[in-house]
Amino acid sequence: MKAQPDLSLANISLTPVPPRLLLIVIQEPDHKAITDLIARLALGGAFHLISNGHWLPDQDAMLEAVRRYTVAVEEALNNPIIGRPANCFRLRDQLARAVSQPYAILILNFLHDFFDPDLELPLRQQVLRQCCQSLKDLSRSKPVVVIVRQVDTQEYQQFFRSLASVADDVLEAEEAFVPEAIQCSLL
Repeated sequence: MKAQPDLSLANISLTPVPPRLLLIVIQEPDHKAITDLIARLALGGAFHLISNGHWLPDQDAMLEAVRRYTVAVEEALNNPIIGRPANCFRLRDQLARAVSQPYAILILNFLHDFFDPDLELPLRQQVLRQCCQSLKDLSRSKPVVVIVRQVDTQEYQQFFRSLASVADDVLEAEEAFVPEAIQCSLL
């Protein structure tokens, strides 16, 4: 994995970049930086924003972030196509639907729902393989950025290997949540 201690969310862009799958590993999410990233991406037009976890920026934080860049706030805030899958099955379904749409994709906390102890491990692994295949298919026609939070468990290592095997680039952010190398890797 490429370690990128100088990654900075300030330089992430989903357009114009060639189709590819970029996997970014973080230690802890920096919500302010992620909010700013989403705001900047919203300025560039429609994109899929899939939050596979419990956090998305609230409306006030998004308004504030977008206002730093434009007075066309309402237009920019309408650009993200937000998906909040409730479980790994819904994530799989959202990825399958996104194949037929032309928009770039940003996925936050991709592996979150694969740690559900209420589901048998073989079933979670099967759904993860299906999601990975969808990511691979998506990345043939559009940029896809997947962000995962590193967890020190054996399950995480197993899930991460499956996900990393389909990525074009895997970057490790040593700081909380960072973005310069993401831009560099996408270009």
